[in-house]
Amino acid sequence: MRSLRVALVIALVVFVGGAVWGQKPKKKRQLPASTYKTTGKIFLKDTYSMFDSAVVILEEGVGFYPEDAEMHFLLGKAYHEIKDYGAMGEHFAAAESLKSDAKWIDELNSMREDKWMQVYNQGVAAYREQDFDTAIEKFMTCTRISPSDARAFWLYGDTYRVKGDYDRALEILDAGLKLDPENPQILRSYADVLFFSGKAEEALESYGRVMENDPDNVDVLFNMATLQYNAKEYDKAIESFQKLITIDPTFKDAYFNMGTAFLLKTIPADDGLDSLKDESGEFLKDEKSTAKIKELAQKKNHLLASAQAAFEKAVELDSTDLEAQGHLAEIYQELENFDKALVLLETLVAQDSTNCKAWQQLAYIYAKRDVGKKATDAFQKAQDCFENKK
Repeated sequence: MRSLRVALVIALVVFVGGAVWGQKPKKKRQLPASTYKTTGKIFLKDTYSMFDSAVVILEEGVGFYPEDAEMHFLLGKAYHEIKDYGAMGEHFAAAESLKSDAKWIDELNSMREDKWMQVYNQGVAAYREQDFDTAIEKFMTCTRISPSDARAFWLYGDTYRVKGDYDRALEILDAGLKLDPENPQILRSYADVLFFSGKAEEALESYGRVMENDPDNVDVLFNMATLQYNAKEYDKAIESFQKLITIDPTFKDAYFNMGTAFLLKTIPADDGLDSLKDESGEFLKDEKSTAKIKELAQKKNHLLASAQAAFEKAVELDSTDLEAQGHLAEIYQELENFDKALVLLETLVAQDSTNCKAWQQLAYIYAKRDVGKKATDAFQKAQDCFENKK
């Protein structure tokens, strides 16, 4: 009986889909859906393992019966057997959308999850090895295996970020967020891509969403503060940096950037003070101007003291940070704390003799201290230094 049934099935294949045998029928004739499905099931059995033939038969059947959920399931299963997991996922998704409570749905989900995980792990391995083209291929396949599963969209989009294709990265990550709007990994990557692509306002908004679920994320806080700093919103940047160092007191770059923000906030005070000088450069003496000068000077000194504290902490955390030491020396000099400024400046020029500004500052302090020879030498070295850098 079995041999007779196989013979009948083979005859059916020749009749319906002669392409399996290298023939091209003149015209396909529609057969009952059950005929396509029964034939497909037989070809999928381990006894026969005629998977390519199953694909041909079931593709033809789906063409005639696109709303048949089981037909899509069987076709997905056939593609699974020939390792075309993308096509498998597409037909599984179609089957599930047409009938999500069928008896074969557990088998579908098991096969899909198994292959999704297998391909995803291959993508992760390729990502770690910086084989980004392979990683993209694997993650893209994952999104076809399970189109409603947001998980693969994270590294799929992030791989494009690493490659510098920010538009494509945003497109993929956006698709992932539509599937899972609160996914923290996709949200973070989406915000990072906006950050790197220069879309500051959108990045800040996205980072804000990340912070709702992860308020202690120092890297996100640092990026937010950087965006605020770049937008010249120094008060907001300082607030973000202060929150960051409360969480992580060892984050030295936060201290450095916060110190710089405080210094930049002194510029309006300097401009205000300059506007209260006469043509000879002396401050105006009237009562109103004197009061304003006092107010601006106090404000500037307060900002300088805050900047000083930030840079001192940065230097404490990294004694090799010459840039932080340079800013700190400027602040000491501005506040007329010449002893501390001198120690820093002499250290700076000893470590880097091409630091023109440090030589210039040294010349000023030596002159203030009436150390004429040192002042002259330092001034000459500053002049030579600036000349050599032209």
